[in-house]
Amino acid sequence: MAESKNIATASIDPKSTVNVRKSQIEEGVEKLKSSIEKDGFWDHNPIIVRPHPDSSSKYEYEIVVGQCRMKACLELGREEIPAVVRELNDDEAIRVSWDENESRSDLTMVDKVYWAEFFYQRYYKQTRSKGESRRMAGEKLGCDAQTIKNWLPTAILPDDVLRMVDDKKIFLGDAEAIALSCVDEESDEELEKKITERVKWIIPLKGDYRTAGREVLKDVGAQESIEDLDKKLEDKTKNLTFKVTIPAVMRPRLKKWGDDHGLIGKNESTIGSNLIATQLSGK
Repeated sequence: MAESKNIATASIDPKSTVNVRKSQIEEGVEKLKSSIEKDGFWDHNPIIVRPHPDSSSKYEYEIVVGQCRMKACLELGREEIPAVVRELNDDEAIRVSWDENESRSDLTMVDKVYWAEFFYQRYYKQTRSKGESRRMAGEKLGCDAQTIKNWLPTAILPDDVLRMVDDKKIFLGDAEAIALSCVDEESDEELEKKITERVKWIIPLKGDYRTAGREVLKDVGAQESIEDLDKKLEDKTKNLTFKVTIPAVMRPRLKKWGDDHGLIGKNESTIGSNLIATQLSGK
């Protein structure tokens, strides 16, 4: 990397077209302000800027990496910040920003989906095939075409739903299934309503039922109601059996119970499920 130098914070455009981090900026700035106030700015970790691409801009530089650090310094009244100046075109700057943020796990699903859609649409509008567009978008972002394919459907989801993936309230597969089930809804108001309903519907589902719920969502369209989803889920899961973990000390007794009830050679989960069903039925 080129040698860093102190440059005036007032010379850096606080708005960037190429910094890939679009979400949770305020939270990042507040954390950094506390750190900088306590320990000072760490000179060994300079931000990265490029000469501003807009010659008419009042700013000399555009931020590429380190917008939270720069904004924290601005809010603290620091007049200078260590920076590396690099000559980068738009795509190069985006990739540098992506790699830097991804290496720190700073990118949210909101960010990832935004840039996946950005590059995919660029190539698709150039009359490339969907597969080729996904592959080229993946190359720009350092991931494979399948990852881009998984992210793209979720572009119709509100940011608050995508943040639920980061918060582990739903899985990426859930978000993809919800989006696919709503993609044919033309009304923005109804789209938001359907998405909200489906999020609330899938969250309580656990284990195999969550997996089945995703399959149900992928099989339906926006016109299906929650009652329709419940019916389809019931049909899909009616033959599910329990998965039972048996302590080692209980396994001989379980096997004997299975042998006594005609389940010779069956696995522990099957025997355990039958035992539970028998107990619940009172037989």
